[in-house]
Amino acid sequence: MHNILKTLSESQTALDLGCGNGSFNYAAYRCKIIGIDIILNAAELSRDGDRLQYIRSTAHQIPLAGNSIDAVICHHSMEHFSSYTRTLDEISRVLKPDGMLWIAVPNGYSFDDALYRFTDAGHGHVNRFRLDPLLQEVQTRTDLKLVQSFALFSGFVYLKKPLPGLPSLFGRFMRLLPDSLNRGCVLGINAATRIIDKAFGLRTSQYGWAFVFARNKVSLESLPSYFNVCWKCGSGHGADYLKSSGRVSSKLGIRFFRCPSCQANNIFLEPPKDLS
Repeated sequence: MHNILKTLSESQTALDLGCGNGSFNYAAYRCKIIGIDIILNAAELSRDGDRLQYIRSTAHQIPLAGNSIDAVICHHSMEHFSSYTRTLDEISRVLKPDGMLWIAVPNGYSFDDALYRFTDAGHGHVNRFRLDPLLQEVQTRTDLKLVQSFALFSGFVYLKKPLPGLPSLFGRFMRLLPDSLNRGCVLGINAATRIIDKAFGLRTSQYGWAFVFARNKVSLESLPSYFNVCWKCGSGHGADYLKSSGRVSSKLGIRFFRCPSCQANNIFLEPPKDLS
């Protein structure tokens, strides 16, 4: 979403829909930001005078005037909305004619989603999306057109300890593992899914997609799909950057990278050709 938000000026407004405690780093951008969610923890919300505002509301009844928002951000929130089709209608209403929409969602029928639900971590996901029906629904209800799309890859971070609130047998089993063995399991799943993907042209390590929609033609910086994702913090990083910054090393013929965000060690693999 960085390529949208960085284009907005101080006088423009972004709506973070289903914001939680903030679905992105508000301090990194100069625009005004309105966060909307049904639960807001005042003690954990970012503050910056009048630039940041928060409203407790459902996503399908947005209490804002029509044509008042320059960019709507639905960053891993659409799968949680009880009525996402009505939410799309509301997004169309509040978005300015030249406004943009960012949506990032999981593929509801991927290996990652199946594993996520198996652990009971996915109980909050009330919507399961497929690519083509989702794109059609968004474009039909909002009159917006797809501008950009990106593949999102998983770090399987929901498998790492302490796995809070997971009542399943699998969750309890993972909590009993020694830290080193738990870490080895998550690293192993990361590596195995990516090796399978490269060998057979599959997407077992992909968990979803991100999209940019707009009514008019827009010129935006291209964003890459990051194949190497940290098992500990979930941040993705480009292979060329990791190599050029000296973060890739080799041990016993296995390549590792040190995450720039949290410094955790991860198994490094070159991305498939269609992502490089």
